[in-house]
Amino acid sequence: MKKITLLASHLILACISLPALSRLWGKVMRLRRPRFLARSMIRRFQKHYRIIMDEFRGGPEDYRSLCEFFLRPLDPNKRPLPLDDECLLAPADGRFSELELLSTDHATQVKGWDYPLGQLLAESLDFSRKWHVATIYLSPSDYHRFHYPLSARINGCFHGGTRLFPVNDFSVNRVKRLYIRNERVVTRFIFKGSLFYLAAIGATFVGNIGMTYLPAGLPMLNSWQNLDIEVAQMDEMGYFAMGSTIILMVPADRVESVLAKKGDPVRVGQPLFHIKN
Repeated sequence: MKKITLLASHLILACISLPALSRLWGKVMRLRRPRFLARSMIRRFQKHYRIIMDEFRGGPEDYRSLCEFFLRPLDPNKRPLPLDDECLLAPADGRFSELELLSTDHATQVKGWDYPLGQLLAESLDFSRKWHVATIYLSPSDYHRFHYPLSARINGCFHGGTRLFPVNDFSVNRVKRLYIRNERVVTRFIFKGSLFYLAAIGATFVGNIGMTYLPAGLPMLNSWQNLDIEVAQMDEMGYFAMGSTIILMVPADRVESVLAKKGDPVRVGQPLFHIKN
């Protein structure tokens, strides 16, 4: 019976991970007409995920589609984002599903399963210096725009992955190397001579991963694009059109202290690492 259940769960995950299904759902989320249907989807979504609008702009009735509501921006008067040039700040709201210090190319997906970090980034890392890796899971109820964790220069970006598996606990415990298989955009930063990375991982029903610094759209699949763009801490970096994951890679020799713990909830602008200057 257990084997049948396991086979059924893998079959379901394989089917719903097809990008075409998520793209179709993305089109449904963007529907503005008929108006009553768009409003009904917004109300049901808000009620199901118990979304309170205290920190966001306007009310549910001010959004024309479920997609617009899902990507609702913060109201800077109600929730201003803090700045701290001595810290690397949380880029997104969510929960720390992993927070670890690596000396080899084996990052934890879940207990007992790992994945090669170099393969996620599509380039080799020097592990003799060690790397802090912070994985932030964004549920559908979370704020889904993400922000620059520090002021730096974007040196390049990579677009990879061909599937869109869910990234919830059910899936990460059943799909090996999920973060590598899913569509992702990796951004490489230079900060005072050191490289930092941020990987935005797509998921089932993510109709789009938008990157603010790429107005012309994502680069070709499985290729690095060289860039030279100066960005400011807490400016908007991008967005997900459904629940997803962000993975931060920080060189250990630039970290004075770690200010977060695995399993903790996290909010945009929360200090994660005290950075050596």
